Amino acid sequence: MKNDMTAPIPAKIMLVGEYGVVIGGSALTVPFGTFHALIRDAGQVPPGREEEAARSLDYLKQLYTYIAGIPSARFHAPPDLLYFKENLNRYWLEMTIPTGYGIGSSGAVSAAVYRLFFPSAHTLDLVRQKEDLALIESFFHGKSSGVDALTCYRNTPLYFQDDGGVSAVQFSPSHLPGDYRFFLYDSGVQFETGPLVKQFLEKMKDPRFEGEMREEYLRLNRQLIESLLGLRQADPAMLVRMISDFQWNHFRPMIPPSCEDLWIDGQVSNEYYLKLNGSGGGFMLGITHADSMEALEERWGKQLIWIS
Repeated sequence: MKNDMTAPIPAKIMLVGEYGVVIGGSALTVPFGTFHALIRDAGQVPPGREEEAARSLDYLKQLYTYIAGIPSARFHAPPDLLYFKENLNRYWLEMTIPTGYGIGSSGAVSAAVYRLFFPSAHTLDLVRQKEDLALIESFFHGKSSGVDALTCYRNTPLYFQDDGGVSAVQFSPSHLPGDYRFFLYDSGVQFETGPLVKQFLEKMKDPRFEGEMREEYLRLNRQLIESLLGLRQADPAMLVRMISDFQWNHFRPMIPPSCEDLWIDGQVSNEYYLKLNGSGGGFMLGITHADSMEALEERWGKQLIWIS
């Protein structure tokens, strides 16, 4: 797959797997073109976007320094550092992906850098691309699975198995078993991924919590993925509810206080269920039945975005 440099790089949504992927669990992701990044020529900045372009150029320079400090042999597709250095002032990224919202802003930037400056990247398989992108995206969070960036880079639904395999899958979030629909709810609160992941890894040092994560949480995630992909006869909404319960009990700091009542209301009414989208904050990920879509639109208005 050779990327068109001018093609939009989509945001991503991890429908299943948040925090589980950090410890080797399975995940299901989809590209989300409602938000995207575009590689732009630095000589053609529209009026009013000068500050955004300047910030983008500065980020690319920081990324160059970071990547240049990584031994090239650690990448399966080594970067063309000479071309990267010579073109530090040539490109900027026009972004509509909000930061701190869990939909892959850093993943899209990493995918853009991989597209621009790693000339043989398109020849690799998914697993090796993921490993390269994890190295790049670690610039932003200290540690990265590469899942977000690979989804942005490949622009296709991906199934990350707990044995380390990665496969592209035929999947449409607008055609779910049981006539359900996924949505995003805008909490209006930005969270930083790095500190949240660090907090989670600290919790994983507790043997009891680690046991619950591996024995209960990862199992629920795997079952939900299998349900969504038609590999298991199970109600996806009920599995989301069980994951939601687990997150309420174990991931409360990752839930914005403004969403706590909504979270509980969904559990009590069974009209919808919420769970984390990414590490927390920003958008909440929800599931509801098609029969409830109109009521939720009337209630939440612009805070609601359907995933399709």
